[in-house]
Amino acid sequence: MKNPFVYGKEVSGDDFCNRSDEIKELYRDTVNSQNVIIFSQRRLGKTSLIGEVLKRSRNKGILAVYVDLYATLTEEDLVHMYAKAVSESLFGKFDKTLKRTHEFFKKIRPRLTIDETGKPTYSIDVDKREVLPLLEDALEAVRRYVEKKKKKAVVVFDEFQQIGQFKTDRAEKIMRSSIQKHKNISYIFMGSKKHLIFDMFNNPNKPFYKSAKPFPLIKIDEEELAGFIQGKFKSTKKQLPVSMAKKLISICESHPYYVQYLCHIIWERAIDREIVKESDISASLELLLSRESVTYEATWNLLTIKQKQVLLALAKAAPGEKIFSSPFLAEHNLGSASSIQRTSHSLIEKDLIDKERDSYTVIDIFFKKWLIKLGKRK
Repeated sequence: MKNPFVYGKEVSGDDFCNRSDEIKELYRDTVNSQNVIIFSQRRLGKTSLIGEVLKRSRNKGILAVYVDLYATLTEEDLVHMYAKAVSESLFGKFDKTLKRTHEFFKKIRPRLTIDETGKPTYSIDVDKREVLPLLEDALEAVRRYVEKKKKKAVVVFDEFQQIGQFKTDRAEKIMRSSIQKHKNISYIFMGSKKHLIFDMFNNPNKPFYKSAKPFPLIKIDEEELAGFIQGKFKSTKKQLPVSMAKKLISICESHPYYVQYLCHIIWERAIDREIVKESDISASLELLLSRESVTYEATWNLLTIKQKQVLLALAKAAPGEKIFSSPFLAEHNLGSASSIQRTSHSLIEKDLIDKERDSYTVIDIFFKKWLIKLGKRK
């Protein structure tokens, strides 16, 4: 029997924990051609969520373009990846004649080739000397299509913060200039490094300042999440009592990725039983931390003494506790508030902690538990 809990990759259908309100709102944004910036902590399911939104949009006749910019390092990469994504959405993967490309691309000439796996894919040649005009051409291709076909479109830029790391903001300026003129197109910007993408849209000195509707993605409601995991156990003829479902959700702080991860291990532990035991939760958590310990140790060993001190203190901190207060600094022997502010900023840059208003938290729930265990050994 297959384990019903899926983690660590994009999910859909029955594996996707229902975010009906979010899907409905984002779909309406595509219909209304509203630009949106989705930001959240890592692993809250942004990509899976937007996949459901795009599915609904396509079913309603809206052109949907999705481009993952995670591997983008240069302006040439940006043009290549975006033009490829647009080509696949406009022409499909089997239009070998490509007779229609000139209708929408004026400078770019996509070529259909076969990749190393034998699948057809688009190849885009990018001349460094013309990279910015080519970027503009790729952006205008969707506009031309929308105007010609009298349709709507939604374009998703995943890991959008990558272009904010380029040497200059030329690409951002061109994109903002084109996007703000486009009608009947919704642009959705997402990123896994919240502090970077948040800065791109909230810094008055950045081209995309205040250019999209903020859409903070929060954790899934505890009751909804409990019903989801109970249903998964039930679908494989296993019983998970409500009290135990709520307990493991509490352990994972209502974070869907970590809930699915822990449930995956619990299910394997109870594979030959119909009823999940209370001891399965604690034993599975210990097994999970043991498996992740090599990764956590590697991360820990790369930190400075001050960064380690701050992480240990944050792992033990109560929700909303003021970490720059004199009592907190004294209790954890952290020194001055200014020093801790600098260290906290460096940990945010490393994507190890997150700042929500005036509260700081360790992002990886299980890393936090590993830190707490480490602190007890000291």
